Amino acid sequence: MDNSQIAGIVISLMVIHLVIGLPLFVVLAVGSLSLIGLTGAYSLSSLSTTLFASLDSWALLAMPLFILAGEVISRGRIARDLINLGEALVGWLRGGLGMATIFGCFFFAGTSGSSSADTATIGKIMVPALKRKGYDPSYAASLAASGGILGVIVPPSLIFIIYGIATATSVGDLFVAGILPGFMIAFGLCVANYLVCRFGIWGASERTAFSGATALKALWQARYGFGAPVVILGGIYGGFFTPTEAAAVAVGYVFLVELFLAREIKFSEIGDIFTAASRTTGILAPIIAFSILFAEVLAILRVPSTIVEVFTSFEVSFIVSVALIVLMLLVIGCLLEPIAAILVIMPILYPIGQQLGFDPVHFGVFVVSTLSVGFITPPVGINLFAASAVSGEPFMRIAVRAIPAFVALILICFAIAFMPSTILWFR
Repeated sequence: MDNSQIAGIVISLMVIHLVIGLPLFVVLAVGSLSLIGLTGAYSLSSLSTTLFASLDSWALLAMPLFILAGEVISRGRIARDLINLGEALVGWLRGGLGMATIFGCFFFAGTSGSSSADTATIGKIMVPALKRKGYDPSYAASLAASGGILGVIVPPSLIFIIYGIATATSVGDLFVAGILPGFMIAFGLCVANYLVCRFGIWGASERTAFSGATALKALWQARYGFGAPVVILGGIYGGFFTPTEAAAVAVGYVFLVELFLAREIKFSEIGDIFTAASRTTGILAPIIAFSILFAEVLAILRVPSTIVEVFTSFEVSFIVSVALIVLMLLVIGCLLEPIAAILVIMPILYPIGQQLGFDPVHFGVFVVSTLSVGFITPPVGINLFAASAVSGEPFMRIAVRAIPAFVALILICFAIAFMPSTILWFR
């Protein structure tokens, strides 16, 4: 049995163990060590050095800092102000409160970087309000779940940071590239909600009169919420600091706002905030370390290059190739959380994207957008679990109500793939 066959068997077993619920870092660790032991392709003496070096990264330091910033915002006033702004801007349309939920997620994504945080924070506030307006309770929860996807598209995005590290792509470029796709996704979800409210039975046709004065007041009240993305992106592209330094500045900014300006967080809560952020970071750190080891072992065994050769041997058009990638990412997204998927498949998929002529930044936004559909698809569906937790609605019922959003997201993913100018507009 040659090394390629051994790698195929090990990877298949890893996928099976992920599906049955074994922790990802355990799967990556056992899979990597199995490949090393069975093929002898990697020196065990350098194992500890590789694992340490994978986390000893200046760019990776941005991840725990953005997690901390999102934890602060989720407990403070900024989220409520951003939701009020969304309602003031689109509440006058049919299904306006549903659209306000989506735009609340869009605005909040500019400070959180996390889909589950987006879903839980906005869902706690908006799902009860949607129910009072006559929305089906499960559909109301599905709006928070689908809108939460924007948390990994709109900068700052934790998944963009992971993708940038995994593929040596500029995190700053990925942040800027995610702005227009984020708006496209928000718009597509709003259209899907409008159609449900217009022709379906899950939504409600409520609307409020538009008031310019109310919109301006809401915009002013949400000024602190817009400060974080302006500081992050403005600082990076103004040359004042790197993405990692921007994350540190963002933490300082949100603490300043919530402790001293909005005064929504007490000093006694700081310990709990750091504990929650540390717990999330502690879960991700071993996953990243073992995923980088796994990628290095695969590269030594030439698994990615072999798959690229097989993929490119098929004489199919660019459109068919993209459709195959979308199908593969949708299947993977149903089984793996997107951060895990990025770390596991990018050593294989990234060379295919290069072979097809994708720009690394364009390909990153396309891959992350498509994988993020997995946030609202069983059996993993992290946003479905988050929405279920805050609404009390059954997981599968929310998943069914999210089907219109699922269709809209697929169409937008194809648009992102075939419209690079919407991604690379800043170059």
